[in-house]
Amino acid sequence: MNIWDPFHPGAYFLHTALGLAGLLGAIIALSATKGSERHILAGRTFAVAAAAVAVTALTFSFESFAPMAIVSAVMTLSIVGSALLALRSKSPRVSAGELMTTVLMGLVLLGLLYGVVVSVPQGGLLWIPLLLMALFSAAFLVNDIRFIKRDDAGRKLKRLPRHLSRMAFAFAIAVHEPFVIFADDLGIHPGLAYYGPFIIWPVLVFFFNGRLKKKQILSVSA
Repeated sequence: MNIWDPFHPGAYFLHTALGLAGLLGAIIALSATKGSERHILAGRTFAVAAAAVAVTALTFSFESFAPMAIVSAVMTLSIVGSALLALRSKSPRVSAGELMTTVLMGLVLLGLLYGVVVSVPQGGLLWIPLLLMALFSAAFLVNDIRFIKRDDAGRKLKRLPRHLSRMAFAFAIAVHEPFVIFADDLGIHPGLAYYGPFIIWPVLVFFFNGRLKKKQILSVSA
């Protein structure tokens, strides 16, 4: 039997195993010296695992339609892809990959805005998490467009902060998913489980941007 049809338990085990591998890779990458072989290998492990988890989540959605899972998966593919491409942005020419990740983020934004428009008349609070994710995707889309429009010097200046921010957000999403799924089992309030993990993103960006600026100051003074 194909494990994806009708989703043999092995498919879900693979999905979970990839997710755990990705989280482990992200933790190792965060703790390792930036630019070291260990950091690069762990970061690539996280990126590949996150992309694979996103693809399997999309596959599962063919059987059981889950709009938010689809949005999260497509956003992850865009975020991880743009994070990796940022390190290779050494030419003023826009690559096909950069255009593709930007288009994906645009599709995510359109889907989320549609969800907000449909949810508001129905009452309840479902539109709030949709709006939050729409704000995130809008910010990333604007950043994508600004990055593409930069010249060679500007892209080189922003590529490391861009990589850092994107990987940090991908990590926040990776932590977010199990929190939401197992919130009831762990006794965590649904609101805290949904919104709490996103705090990881600004915390990581603030911390590592501070270290990056300190390193740049030291290199200039030396």
